[in-house]
Amino acid sequence: MLVVSAMGTAMGVFVLSAFDIIERLPTVQEFNTLRMSVGWPKVNEITVKAALDLSIYSVCAVADNRTVGIARVIGDGSMYFYIQDFIVQKEFQGKGIGTAIMKRIMEFLKQYAPEGSFIGLMSAKGKEGFYLKYGFTERPNDVYGAGMGFYKEDLVQVGF
Repeated sequence: MLVVSAMGTAMGVFVLSAFDIIERLPTVQEFNTLRMSVGWPKVNEITVKAALDLSIYSVCAVADNRTVGIARVIGDGSMYFYIQDFIVQKEFQGKGIGTAIMKRIMEFLKQYAPEGSFIGLMSAKGKEGFYLKYGFTERPNDVYGAGMGFYKEDLVQVGF
């Protein structure tokens, strides 16, 4: 288990916050709690359980005996890897937890993703700068078009 400490000051008082980055899946409850903490909708528990079970790799950030951050890697495990569900609870953002999670994810990918594989993610709006530090490129650009996607509910709107 990796123990990472983030230090800072609050109103002139020295503050020490410790958190653990643990290689494990979040529980369904932890997953939905974190989603809702950042304004994302809750997902059906059966769907969440099935999705989590198909993860290639996952880490949880634990502080004060509760999960305050998660991220997982999904994909085919050979050619395509996607960083998904990267969430740090709002009150714990800016304390180094996201950086520690990303470091762990990137270490995993460096070790297990084969040469020539693609590693991608979809950034939350306004968070793109965080991922640029790790070599990700914004889209669209001169080479690639914009990433695209939709939710199943949108199929009705397009006639399927």
